[in-house]
Amino acid sequence: IAQTLRERVIDGTYAPGERLREAALREEFGFSNGPIREALQRLVAEGLAHRAPWQGVRVISLTQEEIVELFELRSALLEYAAERAAERAGPEDVASASVLRRLLARKHAAARAGHPEPVSGATTGWVVGVARNRQIAAVWEATMLKSRIYIYRAMQRTAGVATGPIVERLIDAVLAHNPCLAREAARELNDQMLAGAGIEPHVNRSS
Repeated sequence: IAQTLRERVIDGTYAPGERLREAALREEFGFSNGPIREALQRLVAEGLAHRAPWQGVRVISLTQEEIVELFELRSALLEYAAERAAERAGPEDVASASVLRRLLARKHAAARAGHPEPVSGATTGWVVGVARNRQIAAVWEATMLKSRIYIYRAMQRTAGVATGPIVERLIDAVLAHNPCLAREAARELNDQMLAGAGIEPHVNRSS
């Protein structure tokens, strides 16, 4: 149940701010209150929804400034992971990179055909995995799931046309043990995802 609800939040089936009603979910899935509430609580814990007094559980609704702040954090984490991955990549990572490239080619083809697949975080997952730092992985998993909402939006709008070459440069830089280029590609990828989602990267903040 949680996985289905998670995918619906990410792909926009549930609109930002929409209330997820337990009664409707019980009827749809055929489960009692317990499993439904547990699934909703998982979404809250993952940052995809929030629970407010007298309002139940609602899908997160971020302001443009909050989205930019989220992607600033995402960029910092991804750049650091890319640097570490470039320093630690081994022969086994060449094979996993080939698998990743085939997966991304299929996803981009599906997006160009108008059928974007669920955002799985395959690229960032590969980079974080190659970095071999459990603390980076833990922080990434705890904070970055909600960013997939906007990455899915970017894939719908651009079909990965702009991000595909950047991902290739990122993978090449990691496998070539070039931390500087890996960080640069990671930053460019993050910025392009934000732009692809239609979000301005800089927001004027009041003093």
